[in-house]
Amino acid sequence: MVNYFRPEWTCGRMDDKAQATIVYNNITGVCYFFEDYSALVVGEVIALRRNESIDLETISQRLNIAIESITPFFQELENLGIVSSVKPNADIIANYRRQVSQHNIKQSQKVERTTQEKLPYAITNAEQMYTDKVGGITSVMFELTYNCSEKCIHCYNIGATRNDDEQSGRGDRTELGLDDYKHVIDDLYNQGLIKVCLSGGDPFSKPFVWDIIQYLYNKDIAFDIFTNGQRIVNDMDRLASYYPRTVGVSIYSGLPEVHDFITRVPGSWEKSMRVIKRLAELSVPLNLKCCIMRPNVKSYYMVADIAKQYGAVHQFEVSLTDSIEGDKCVSKYLRMTPEQLEIVLRDDNIPLYVGIEAPNYGGQAKPMDESPCGAGNHSLCITPEGNVIPCCAFHTLFGSLKTNSIDEIIAKSKELHYWRGIRLKDYDECGQHEYCDYCNLCPGNNFVEHGSPLKASEVNCYMAKTRHQLAMKLKHGEDPIEGKTVREKLAELPDYIPMSIHRVLSNNFSDMRLKVGG
Repeated sequence: MVNYFRPEWTCGRMDDKAQATIVYNNITGVCYFFEDYSALVVGEVIALRRNESIDLETISQRLNIAIESITPFFQELENLGIVSSVKPNADIIANYRRQVSQHNIKQSQKVERTTQEKLPYAITNAEQMYTDKVGGITSVMFELTYNCSEKCIHCYNIGATRNDDEQSGRGDRTELGLDDYKHVIDDLYNQGLIKVCLSGGDPFSKPFVWDIIQYLYNKDIAFDIFTNGQRIVNDMDRLASYYPRTVGVSIYSGLPEVHDFITRVPGSWEKSMRVIKRLAELSVPLNLKCCIMRPNVKSYYMVADIAKQYGAVHQFEVSLTDSIEGDKCVSKYLRMTPEQLEIVLRDDNIPLYVGIEAPNYGGQAKPMDESPCGAGNHSLCITPEGNVIPCCAFHTLFGSLKTNSIDEIIAKSKELHYWRGIRLKDYDECGQHEYCDYCNLCPGNNFVEHGSPLKASEVNCYMAKTRHQLAMKLKHGEDPIEGKTVREKLAELPDYIPMSIHRVLSNNFSDMRLKVGG
């Protein structure tokens, strides 16, 4: 009989009551959902210590499942990288990383996929299936700090500056300590937690971020980390040894001068690229995150080329948001013009793509009896000072960890329970216009602008109306790229003229509580 081991690159958990198990292979970046008897078997595996041997006969006896049924199942698990028939050591792990890295690059550089294959249809993934089966809070984002080693001109975090004459307010908060995070991780685990996202600012600006990573690793909790990479240029191998589920690295162009203009840190592109290259070699799952705006509209697509080179996933964002604290400089100075946006929206690498191949040219009707946003239901966000909010873009206060436990906030916050009951039909205007089918509705944008998630924001409507207008043009045979490629059309745009950007302040509703019932 073949001996198997639980490899150190896996993590996950089982819910006994629901008979559901989720397992992550954090080298391939894929997670798997199991239920019923298969969940029980895999649950026995992840209950073991990393690299511990698996006794199939013991599992067979304990679960009363014939060994003849378990054996072929373990062969399938080995193909998925969930178990290993050899005990992992440094050489085996390095070889596995190398194989996966080469496979990722090969897949990225295959013949270009068709537009139809790229369309961002919603799919049910393992995490969603597990959450639907188990319930509870399964995902949380820790905004560890708003301090950052870059000074991006479009940053929406509280305290961010727009030019070197402004004084940063990023550090003007009494942040949570390491023991606070350990306690809240333990409490959230009891609520059903399976995944944490570490964000900021830059999480590596937090002195004890490595202690948090170690704590998550020890508890078998999957974690994502969003970073610019500036502070880990000498620690990529260390990060890889904790097997993050995903590392998101911000990169804004293939042109260093464009990227560095946006970050306002000379040499930042070179450091970020060093991190991307090394993490790709180690087969750490990578997302290259790029916000598209006027300064990089002519070169953003190069990020997709970089992703292809390193077997990473590119993640473009076209709907820029204004600052959480009411600074509207992004929509005034940086947001793409309608002309620019229409060209970019014809790029089928963009999640909000508009094209004749997409159903209704990219529009999608919104069910009025459902919530348009899942934030606050099975996921939460915690700010640096311990405020519990729906998500990083929606700063309404459900409670503070400095005065209440996470369990108390989840159980007793009237604002949280009110928010969970809101449906699209409760919104003042959203969902009632033809162009609403083209809206990627963000209640956080509504809240930033009006102090209420139920009032339509200009930021959301700008995107919806532009996408709708483009769809109508295509429907009548008019295409803004005029038979050219998107890249050719972008090249015809005027070059961006660098300018000094300053705050454009309006109302600040950050961390204000929802008005329950209205």
